[in-house]
Amino acid sequence: MKCAKLILILSAVLHIARAGEEELEALIFRLNSDVIELRNEVESSIATRCDSIRGCLKSSYDECQSAYTELQSCPSESELGIVFTVCGAGSRCNGLIDYSVSTVRIPENLAQGPDRNPTNPAVIEDVCMTLPTQRWMVKKYWEEKTFWSSLGVARPQMYFGSDTGVFRIYPGRQSEECGKYDPRTRPWYQAALPSTISNAVKPRRVIIMLDTSRSMGEKLNARSEQTKLSYMKQSVIAVLNTLSPNDSIAVIRFAEIPRLVNRPSQVPPYLWEKASKATVANIIDIVNALEVNGRSNWNDAFGFAFNLINNSLESNAAIGDESYCDLENIAVLFFSDGEYNLPAGATDESVVSFVSAKVTETENMGDNHVHMFLYTLGHNDPSGVEKKISCAVDGYWKPVLQGTSPVNVTNGYQTLFSTPMGTDAFYNYTTWSNPYNFTSGRLGYTVSSLVYDRNVEPPRFEGAVGMDVSVDAAIRVFNGTLLETEDAIKRITRDITVQNYNTTCDQQRINLTKCEIQSIRHYAGGNAAVCIPEKTQTVSTTPATLPVPVLNATTNITVAPEVDGETDGLTDFISEEAADFFEDALNCSKAFVQPCPGYEEYPTNLWRNVEMKDLTYQERVCCEVGTNEPSDDCPKLDEVASTKISKTAIFGILFASLVVVEIVGCYFCFYVRKQRANT
Repeated sequence: MKCAKLILILSAVLHIARAGEEELEALIFRLNSDVIELRNEVESSIATRCDSIRGCLKSSYDECQSAYTELQSCPSESELGIVFTVCGAGSRCNGLIDYSVSTVRIPENLAQGPDRNPTNPAVIEDVCMTLPTQRWMVKKYWEEKTFWSSLGVARPQMYFGSDTGVFRIYPGRQSEECGKYDPRTRPWYQAALPSTISNAVKPRRVIIMLDTSRSMGEKLNARSEQTKLSYMKQSVIAVLNTLSPNDSIAVIRFAEIPRLVNRPSQVPPYLWEKASKATVANIIDIVNALEVNGRSNWNDAFGFAFNLINNSLESNAAIGDESYCDLENIAVLFFSDGEYNLPAGATDESVVSFVSAKVTETENMGDNHVHMFLYTLGHNDPSGVEKKISCAVDGYWKPVLQGTSPVNVTNGYQTLFSTPMGTDAFYNYTTWSNPYNFTSGRLGYTVSSLVYDRNVEPPRFEGAVGMDVSVDAAIRVFNGTLLETEDAIKRITRDITVQNYNTTCDQQRINLTKCEIQSIRHYAGGNAAVCIPEKTQTVSTTPATLPVPVLNATTNITVAPEVDGETDGLTDFISEEAADFFEDALNCSKAFVQPCPGYEEYPTNLWRNVEMKDLTYQERVCCEVGTNEPSDDCPKLDEVASTKISKTAIFGILFASLVVVEIVGCYFCFYVRKQRANT
């Protein structure tokens, strides 16, 4: 009889466990399919980006200045799944949410116009072209109300973060910190940029070379208070923060003598190492402490770097995986100001020849592909040696001026390594982040998918979409502990990846055509970064604004419209005349993005209103549950409520007291009876 009861209990437990896993699977599959739909909507808007400009004037809601519609509401914590702690405990007071609109957040360095409007055309386009996706977000939110209610989970937020830094999130709500959110630095966005598509494919190897010679201590330009060195540090740290633990990293500082920053006394052979959190954190600390000294010897620096690469490729310990795939994608990021002093007698031609030979040597060792990115700090002269190196090795050059945000400096590097994900093989690929803190303070997961402009060759990385679920909600659905829930999510998402994306070497190979290389050159560094091959004849169709006769690797092409010569690293447009020129000279105009008609007349006021402009966060967001406008009574109402004891609590206390009295009474009776029996 006891065995039968035990079997029944175990069966019930197993049934509950299976039900929990089935519900968690349903949640994961729904978020996966929904985020792909959202990605499709954003890509559809990108395909018709010029159409969205016409209706963009005063159409979006700013995160801190705009008052929302009369449809906004003040849900409780139980309805929303979020507590606005500055407003109260979420029972009588919480924060305003508008389910009829979305909110736009822009980093403050990109919102330099009146009322925090962006001035860069690429940023304006990203705000405008994502506006049509708002209709889909609203529709999806209400369509799936029943599904999420059946799981006891609040409906997920939906959002898009662009590679320019624009962030559109639904439902609409106010931000506590204005201009501080940059999606490109958030864990969910970085998780969407995996260095490995699956366990069968090699991760990226990243070598960063930092010029710390004396000239790097000079100002970035005449108007800047920032030195080339300090700016370089910020740019490099932004790269380091995007690495995954599967990546390999080596950071080399050089002046007269090159050294690994975190292993200055190491003896050869020098090797890269896994980019673990501890390793990256240590490197960041050392990079922050770097100082300038001495003269600059580029040949020794490049020789050191390529010896490290070759030694690592020959070392099983450095390779560190058991993949059947011998493919290696190696990124070399070189930061300098274009000035070298050593070795004596060195010329631009000798430096270019030396680097070209090193690249060829490494690539001839096996299925190795070296992708070089060269950044000139404080100069934009396309006749410099770094531009020449990029043209000689199918690399990428970027002039770095004061107007370029450190986060944007390496956008070409990130774009190149995301190109495999833009192919048909990974069209429906999704990534689940590890648990991280949302801006609301809750711990949660985000499922994300990369977004591309598929009108360009190769498809151009534009950003990522995401939808999320809190850790607490996932635990409730799975009915397990935090660790059990995490394991279940990893198992389910891993099964999806293995089933759908058993990738091959060829699918991960970054093997671009000449036009595709030019496309990323232009995206990374503007028109001036494009390498024009030598021609024996002049190009009759060359427009007057562009240089005519001899076309070669250092030909300077007029850069697209800029603000004070600075583009913030975001201008990806090419004029119609320049497009014709590149088509004739390169036969690949589809590699470039042309501005929409009326480029010079893009809207300068994107916000529906700025009625909340001078109000504090509490004044903008705090509300009494059940109302639809801010309330001065919050958080006082919740503070008063918290001092009172609810009827339920009173009942619980009385019930517990009765139980205690009953137990004490029973024990007393038992004790008295026992004493009598003994006498």
